[in-house]
Amino acid sequence: MAQNDGARDVIGTFAHMKKNGTLRILIIALTLGVALFAIGSFALSDKEKSSEASSDGAGEELIGFFEYKQLLEEEIESLCMSVSGVRSVSAAVFFSDVGGSVYAQNTQSGGSQKNEYVIIGSGSSSHALYLGESLPTLSGIGVVCDTGESEEKKNELLLLLSSAYGLPLTRVHISEG
Repeated sequence: MAQNDGARDVIGTFAHMKKNGTLRILIIALTLGVALFAIGSFALSDKEKSSEASSDGAGEELIGFFEYKQLLEEEIESLCMSVSGVRSVSAAVFFSDVGGSVYAQNTQSGGSQKNEYVIIGSGSSSHALYLGESLPTLSGIGVVCDTGESEEKKNELLLLLSSAYGLPLTRVHISEG
């Protein structure tokens, strides 16, 4: 019997709301809320997709550390092979770090130097301001090649690689293969 009374109360409330016009307002408000929720979720997914595409630069795909290392070694081998009198080149590169994500920082100087990440957003949507990726830092190059045991060619390669990759002469080594 109590359930019937509850059902009558609900029906009576809806009838009263319909009579006052508040039922129509409630239905419009609920419909608008659902529509805004749906639009917001679609807009958020589109925003995430566009931010993923723009984080790659000009539509290029980011490469990993080992792919970068291999490309750099191939580039060095090609550069060395372009020097006349140099044959069968094999190169190895060495890094002081592997690069990674770069975030904006506020730097405060004074008695003690203090760095803090720049945080954007608020509450659960706050995050550090992402700037991009840094490349690994090249620290050395080793090359094994056939120069016909010419010290002149080895020195030419040493100067070429040192200047091309911004390394001191002591961080580049050329060996006869």
